[in-house]
Amino acid sequence: MAKKGFTLIELLVTITIIGLLVTIVIVNVQNSRAMAHDVNIQRFMYQLRNAAQFSYNQIESYEGVCDESNNTLSDSGDFGFLEDALEKENSGQVVTCFESADGEGFAVSFPLVASKGKHWCVEAAGAGIEINAPITSASCK
Repeated sequence: MAKKGFTLIELLVTITIIGLLVTIVIVNVQNSRAMAHDVNIQRFMYQLRNAAQFSYNQIESYEGVCDESNNTLSDSGDFGFLEDALEKENSGQVVTCFESADGEGFAVSFPLVASKGKHWCVEAAGAGIEINAPITSASCK
């Protein structure tokens, strides 16, 4: 009489293969989420640069983009909103912002999520680049 059904080994092998496939899918979904956060960070940083340019066009200075007391973004206008949006994308991280002494330049950097240890930086000169560390002056270089 022939046995019907699966052996224990066949079931264990099938369960193991399904478990590996699920693990691969979960890892890929997490990486996709981190990359999506990075795209949002870059988008908010470009909006920040546009808001700073709009401010410059109004008062012919980048004064007020940064809060010079703690080298973060100013809480005024769009800058406060964009700072909150950035910090939600990568919780616990802080925006770094510097203005030039003459008010003719600024730079802002913020840590990326998927690219561990990297930061996205925008500046008055128009750069939007990935850098290796937070900025220390009004330039992404």
